[in-house]
Amino acid sequence: MSRLPEKQAGRCCRKAWCGIFSLAVAAGAWSQDSTFSTTLGTAILCLDDLAPGYFYDTMRQHQRPYKTEHGAYWFKTTEQLFGAPLTEVFISDGSSRYDFVGAVSSLSPAELAAVISAAAPAGGGFKRLSRTDRYSVFVSPTGSEIAYHGKKGKIFCRRDQIE
Repeated sequence: MSRLPEKQAGRCCRKAWCGIFSLAVAAGAWSQDSTFSTTLGTAILCLDDLAPGYFYDTMRQHQRPYKTEHGAYWFKTTEQLFGAPLTEVFISDGSSRYDFVGAVSSLSPAELAAVISAAAPAGGGFKRLSRTDRYSVFVSPTGSEIAYHGKKGKIFCRRDQIE
C-alpha cells in the first residue's frame, strides 16, 4: 500500500478543510436568503404579524436607512423575495395610522405577481383587481398588495396600527 508523503498529505488535508469551509460559507449565505424570504416575506404577504420595529432593527443591523419619506424608512437591498429580485425595502416609521412593511422589485407588477404567486407559500397568490385598468393593483387573499412604483412593482402589507 502506497502512502502519500507528509507534504502531499498536508496539502490534501488543507484542500479538504478549504472545501468544507467553502460549503459552510455557501450554506450560511443560502440560509440568510432563505431567512429573508421567510421572515420578511411572510410579513409582506400578510401571513404573519407586522412588527415594524422588529424589521427596522433587523435591517438596521446591516445598514442605515438611506432615506425617510412617506412615513417609511427606506433601505437599499439586493436580496430576493421568493425568487423576485428586490431593490429596496421600506418599513413604516410610526408616523402614519398604518403599520406596513414592503419591498420594491426591479420587475413590473405583473411579473412580480407571477413570480411571487409561483414560489410563495399558500396565501401568496395574486389577482389583478381590474382587467381593464392598465395600472391595476394586484391583491392576495391575505390582503397583500402589489402596485406600481414608477415602472417597478412594489409589494407590501398594510394594517391599521393597534393602539
